[in-house]
Amino acid sequence: MATHYERMVAHLRPDGPAPPNLELILPNETWWVEHFDYLKEHGYVMRPRYRPGWKPSYKLGTHEFLEREDGQALDNPIMDAIRSSDSLMVAIKRVKTSSSEVQVGTLFSNDEHASNPSNHCIRILEVLSVPETADEVLLVMPWLREVDSPSFRTIGEILQFTKEMIEGLQYMHKSNVAHRDCSINNMAMDAKTMYPHQYHPRAPERRYDWTGRVHHRSRTHRPPRYYLIDFGFSQKYDPSQPRPLEYAIKSGGYLPPEGAAVIPCDPFATDVFLLGNMVRTSFLDGDHGLSYPGVDGLEFLRPLVNDMIVDDPSKRPTMDEVASRFSIITKTLSSWELRSRAARKNEFPLLKPFRAIHHLLWTTSMMLLLKPAIPTPTKSPS
Repeated sequence: MATHYERMVAHLRPDGPAPPNLELILPNETWWVEHFDYLKEHGYVMRPRYRPGWKPSYKLGTHEFLEREDGQALDNPIMDAIRSSDSLMVAIKRVKTSSSEVQVGTLFSNDEHASNPSNHCIRILEVLSVPETADEVLLVMPWLREVDSPSFRTIGEILQFTKEMIEGLQYMHKSNVAHRDCSINNMAMDAKTMYPHQYHPRAPERRYDWTGRVHHRSRTHRPPRYYLIDFGFSQKYDPSQPRPLEYAIKSGGYLPPEGAAVIPCDPFATDVFLLGNMVRTSFLDGDHGLSYPGVDGLEFLRPLVNDMIVDDPSKRPTMDEVASRFSIITKTLSSWELRSRAARKNEFPLLKPFRAIHHLLWTTSMMLLLKPAIPTPTKSPS
């Protein structure tokens, strides 16, 4: 999917006027420029664009900024930076101190939870205070990539992602925490293993140093790890007390049935719906409004997904049941089924034979390298 910044400039014509608000520092970037030195003192260096006194390398009034590294503006509330100690690219998010994102994020980032391989909550590396106020903090996390960038190549790769999200949500529920907003927009991928060269955070098809396009290995060859992110609506419950009912919110553009009916519901059951709906709209059926066309070859997941999204929350399976059924389903699939091509439903028919041949050759190379049909990541970001 295109980034917000890419969508903003997609309509521009090279011979048309360059919008001045995309040439220099934008209003949402000013705060970060003012705190460049503070972050640098704490070991995090933002890109040259945010250094005090920065001067554009491109000619103003032209479209040169589109092709220059320092022309890549901040297109969302999360700032990118490099950790000085080890060159790790990080995401820095400015949030209210009282936000559940702080409480839930730090909970799953402590030593006990962070060391558990079933925990797929993004790890908070550090919490920085904001000098001028006690009401805000900065959360420092590993920089993650959109789930479908690049596209999945095999059914097994999709099942790896689905398994990790099931496992992650199950782990949250076992810890008495509901995510409450677990759409695909709040899932992301640590893709460091896939990229020999660091990609650029605002132009992920380019190298970080802007020396050309960035190349990547497949998920099968170098498995990534997937994470649940954004705990702004998450809630932790007291295990000694009955879990309170909650009103569901719209997540990823979808409102669960209990939300549409304005009926409070067990938040764990709502999480099950949101996860099942994510699989349905991202892979089984697609969502053309969100540029997810769907993928062929996943109908074996339909019965489980249908049960996860039934209107009556009390009839939905628990995450333990979802995990058990998913495991049984995947064990019935042959290696060739798992290695089969994840062809998008909107694929041009004439291209399918050529892509199938290419996929067969690539699959053979993965088998010769003894790569499993369902990729298995080995390391979490640190």
